[in-house]
Amino acid sequence: MILLSWNIQQGGGKRLPKIIRTIIAHDPDVIALTEYRTRSGATICDALKARGWRYVESTNPVGSDNGICVISRTPLVRTRPCPAPTENIVRWLDIDLPKYGFGFGVLHILCSVPKLRDGAPGEAKTRFWNAVLQAAEARLHEPFLFVGDFNTGAHRRDETGKTFVCAEHFGKLSACGWADMWRHHNDGATEWTWYSKFKGGAQGNGFRLDHCFATPSLAPRVKSCWYSHREREARVSDHSVAIVGVQ
Repeated sequence: MILLSWNIQQGGGKRLPKIIRTIIAHDPDVIALTEYRTRSGATICDALKARGWRYVESTNPVGSDNGICVISRTPLVRTRPCPAPTENIVRWLDIDLPKYGFGFGVLHILCSVPKLRDGAPGEAKTRFWNAVLQAAEARLHEPFLFVGDFNTGAHRRDETGKTFVCAEHFGKLSACGWADMWRHHNDGATEWTWYSKFKGGAQGNGFRLDHCFATPSLAPRVKSCWYSHREREARVSDHSVAIVGVQ
């Protein structure tokens, strides 16, 4: 089966027709969208439902909140209580796929240096990452994936410099036994899935923000993990598309 994971950038807006065409062209079995917004997202869901993706689960974001939506050709089961901190509960969605025999969590972790209302930069992101690591330990022996926009990576590997907040938390995910599936299938490669922007719209620094991690029991079934950059380059979204193939 093919799983597509994509940050569609603030709900899609005027880019919705191109987003829909992109998804259809990749023809995935399951679609995981971050920065999903309920109102514009209805257009995506209706268009895909007409083409066979009949099953939908979302975190039901309100207004301009950035949430998560999963759309599938086969039934989705949603029974796990969301472990995310209440302040960012719309940024985490756990789904089980009975047909394929595994589950996955879609994450949209806060940006690298968030401007927070409730504390110093990084506090809310740290709380979110602590919840991720706690769930990672609890699910280590299940067939499970974490996918999505982590807004985090390894210093000097997933960015040219050393700017990531919570890079040490990102490292702990591998240290506790989870496998970075893009690194596994593209060892030694460098690819960026998002670029910062300088003033005036010029392209800035590149970062690999979009990830797929698998538990030890599921990792052998992940046969491919790659990025499609053409959508980002064409400004359909500011993120590249992540494509994961699971046997």
